[in-house]
Amino acid sequence: MVEVVREPVQVTSFDGHRIGAFLHKPPKSPAPGLVMMPEIFGINLPLREMAARYASQGFAVLVLDIFSRLERDVDVGYDDAGHAKGRALHKAFDYATGVKDMQAAITQLRNRPECNGKVGVVGFCLGGTMAYLAASRTDVDAAVGYYGTRIHLFTDEGKGVAKPLILHFGELDHTTPPELLQGQILPAIAGNAHVQPFVYPGMVHAFANHRRPDTYNAEVTRQADTRTFAHFRKWLTPAKAAATA
Repeated sequence: MVEVVREPVQVTSFDGHRIGAFLHKPPKSPAPGLVMMPEIFGINLPLREMAARYASQGFAVLVLDIFSRLERDVDVGYDDAGHAKGRALHKAFDYATGVKDMQAAITQLRNRPECNGKVGVVGFCLGGTMAYLAASRTDVDAAVGYYGTRIHLFTDEGKGVAKPLILHFGELDHTTPPELLQGQILPAIAGNAHVQPFVYPGMVHAFANHRRPDTYNAEVTRQADTRTFAHFRKWLTPAKAAATA
């Protein structure tokens, strides 16, 4: 993998709140920008590694400290204590304010010299829900959500998604059981040409987390990531560059 430079940055949100973040710089700039929204475990090692991998694929990746209003620099593992802390933070997390913080990150990244002016959002778990909300509430250019855990709380926004959005789901994800996935989420986005859902048979929550051997599936992750990268390259490449590529 190409060596990636990681730079600490700060994002100033709508109310002046300053949010910690890391910018993973691509090998060549300017490049398509991505705001990466974490799982409930914060900016931990697996997420930092994932951001570096995305940057090596030619994206300027800004990883946002999603819980900064509750506790800064959250970085926990996948043991019982980590799950308990992550769930507690998620319970206290305010999605409406989180979307505004995410919009601030989108705007700031769009204006950085490393970015070509096009910005997407990619998120996992809690961040997957944020990616869904980015496509309905922000000026992002495209979004991808992996196994978003709370999309069912916002199904009334499904028909109104107006930005290109891919949603990856595991068929056996305990956070989106059939009564939620098949009964609420998929019907809410059915018929919206901007949204492409993919449901992976036999997959559980966090199937794309390479640091969780109990959930990770390399082959399905490659399939999902291929779709993700193609989606972002399509929608985050300026028209002139796309025409001459």
